[in-house]
Amino acid sequence: MNMIVNRDRVGSSTFELLFFKLLYSLTFKRSRHLRTIIHRIEKDLEAVKNKQV
Repeated sequence: MNMIVNRDRVGSSTFELLFFKLLYSLTFKRSRHLRTIIHRIEKDLEAVKNKQV
């Protein structure tokens, strides 16, 4: 998992996405901060998939 802070967030991985989704479900979907992190990672992975980096 990429623990180094990136400003561009290009280093996002699917493992990181699954990890945060697991944390989000364990908090009974109450954490707004985790929801924004998940949304940001999904957007980064979609940009990498579409090669918009």
